[in-house]
Amino acid sequence: MLFRSIRLRSFTAPFRVVDLKAEISGSVVAVPGRRGSLIEGGQVVCALDEDDTQQQLDQSRAQLQQAEIAFTGAQQLKTAGFQSELAIAEAKANLEATKLAFKRSEINAQNIKIKAPFTAIVERRPVEVGDFLAVGQLCARLVELSPLKIIAQASEADVAKLKLGDRAVVTFEGHQPVEANLTYIAHEANTMTRNYLVEAKTENADLALRAGISATLSLNLPAIEAHLIPSSLILLDADGDTVVRAVDKDNVVFQLKVKAVGEDKNGIWVQGLPNTVNLITVGQNYVSQGQQIEIYFSADL
Repeated sequence: MLFRSIRLRSFTAPFRVVDLKAEISGSVVAVPGRRGSLIEGGQVVCALDEDDTQQQLDQSRAQLQQAEIAFTGAQQLKTAGFQSELAIAEAKANLEATKLAFKRSEINAQNIKIKAPFTAIVERRPVEVGDFLAVGQLCARLVELSPLKIIAQASEADVAKLKLGDRAVVTFEGHQPVEANLTYIAHEANTMTRNYLVEAKTENADLALRAGISATLSLNLPAIEAHLIPSSLILLDADGDTVVRAVDKDNVVFQLKVKAVGEDKNGIWVQGLPNTVNLITVGQNYVSQGQQIEIYFSADL
């Protein structure tokens, strides 16, 4: 029985990275999100001056009320026969436009407080109180480290043995091993290395692990039936297939095709052999299939 495993060189990476940018322009009046601090989802990272924004919101609200009154009045005049269809349509269009303007003002009022979308570390915060933020300018960069990603590259041979959800163990220098689950396996190889991107996820509630730490991602594969034989027994037949030579109960030589499925310091693990077989370990290069030979077992020598 061969117990197989795959070991991949890897490194840690943030689960998510987001750049918080200003959606409206304004002067910075508060920066509660200090660089390097842990902030909760919904917490304010940067706050902008709200004076102009509040005034615009109040003005939009008043214009909306005026448009609603005008539209209601136009409908009443239509009922009395004193208003045309065109005037009704114009009043309705004006009402819809003011509704849109009011909604935009509400959003702008909310955007004066730039909030974290999830619990994360403030990795960068290039602004201070008094700075002016233009639309699209960076308030802060957030990195989510819990959970944490494990990034690795798998060879063509290894990636075929993996599947999403496989459990793995991640080991580090100077840290305790952690468990992880495979969350992504690329379908396209890197054009330079011909390897496939593999990602795993592990919990990191105490934030003991940082992004960018070198690691080893180890996965145990299902055990398979195989035989461990000395590598010197492997031969190539005329078709280029790997074979071994054995003898039957009448001491007649025959060949068996085998497939290498692993190796260790004691030899090669192969599939294709029956449960019990007498392999030729000395002189296999000097006999041919169908030849009857005299055999000796090591215990007899």
